[in-house]
Amino acid sequence: MRIKITKAKLEDMEDILQLQYVAYYSEALIHDDFTIQPLRQTLDELVEEYHKGVILKAELDGEIIGSVRAYADGDTVYIGKLMVHPDYQDKGLGKRLLEAIEEKLHRKRFELFTSGKSAKNLHLYEKAKYVRFREETNEAGIRFVYLQKRYDDGTNIALGISFGMMAGVVVGMRTDNTGLWLPIGICIGITVGAAFGRKPKPPMK
Repeated sequence: MRIKITKAKLEDMEDILQLQYVAYYSEALIHDDFTIQPLRQTLDELVEEYHKGVILKAELDGEIIGSVRAYADGDTVYIGKLMVHPDYQDKGLGKRLLEAIEEKLHRKRFELFTSGKSAKNLHLYEKAKYVRFREETNEAGIRFVYLQKRYDDGTNIALGISFGMMAGVVVGMRTDNTGLWLPIGICIGITVGAAFGRKPKPPMK
């Protein structure tokens, strides 16, 4: 499938809202509650979100089959309404949309939430390195799970280099070959530091 993910335009809002009604029908079935917010949102409310942040769309042959929206507040990006048309689910599009919104908004921390009963959503987010940090239950008794992902700002790599240098000097002094072990220690430190924190990709244009 030749699916294209781009920034949505104002004229796309009506189609995205119709997609939202279709995509969130399954959530309403899970909770036996057809008054959930995604099914009650109006076009005017969606347009307000459009002006507040960024909305991406996934198109196939000119038809919008997926979308995600987010806005930044300080160092945190709040992601919401990640949705894929039922006919195109379980094909990796949700993952692509999540990655696209992370690239679009360049920040240190990303936060989102989903229903505690939405096993597919939780699997997707946790596979994408999001970690649960809070749960809340609303007046209707729906339990929401909040997840976050943090990106390294370079601190882990800097610490890794420092540790690697010290280790390289110690081993080099003991083996009387500091010239060899110092660069090896630095390389190991960079590798370990990078493993514990990945810097975000540059934002999409």
